[in-house]
Amino acid sequence: MSNADELKKLKELLDSNVISQEEFDNEKSKLLDNEDGQTVSSTDGIGNKLDPKSDKKNKSKKWYIIAGIFLVFYLIGLSTDSDQPNFSSTSSTSSSSSSNSSSTCDSWATQSAINAVKLADIMGNISDNSIDASNGTISFATFESYLQSDLRNAKNIYNNQLSLSPNSANVTSHNYFLDAMEDVIDGVDFTILGVQQIDPDYIELGIIYIESAGTNSVLATSSLSSC
Repeated sequence: MSNADELKKLKELLDSNVISQEEFDNEKSKLLDNEDGQTVSSTDGIGNKLDPKSDKKNKSKKWYIIAGIFLVFYLIGLSTDSDQPNFSSTSSTSSSSSSNSSSTCDSWATQSAINAVKLADIMGNISDNSIDASNGTISFATFESYLQSDLRNAKNIYNNQLSLSPNSANVTSHNYFLDAMEDVIDGVDFTILGVQQIDPDYIELGIIYIESAGTNSVLATSSLSSC
């Protein structure tokens, strides 16, 4: 089970009052220490730690959360070109072969490349909208509606990718890319919950899933085979 899944279960226990906030924070720190060697904490984008014990009804916390979202998605956006699977290069040799296998590979690689670009566009939208929400250009409610739209689009892209049939040499890459898409969906979903509930714990869960998406994208790229 991934750290994100473990944290999700811990969050459910916290919300059900089965464990205290202190117990949640301690277990969360242990999980993140095991993953990175250091505790990962949500910040407001300028180095100030978000304190989940503070009053969640304090409206000013919204803007700290927004700034944190912007920082994470902005950094992810900067690395999109290197982290997204470069499926287009996989299909570059497909035209030299008329075999069914090559045709299957070419079709899969072409559509997968399109899906990767669409997924990157979603990440860019979230980053841009986070900026607008943090400086007040759009309302908090509008920002949430944009996130909901991004979530629907991410699910559509995932379903499209799921319908594709890779050639046998690229099954592993295909599955890693699906895992990356699932992580993006979960990450946006938890981000929406964090925005709705003004809860930095959910924002942190979203961040962890998005980071996992980056890892799976790298694995998808490294597993690619030429057509």
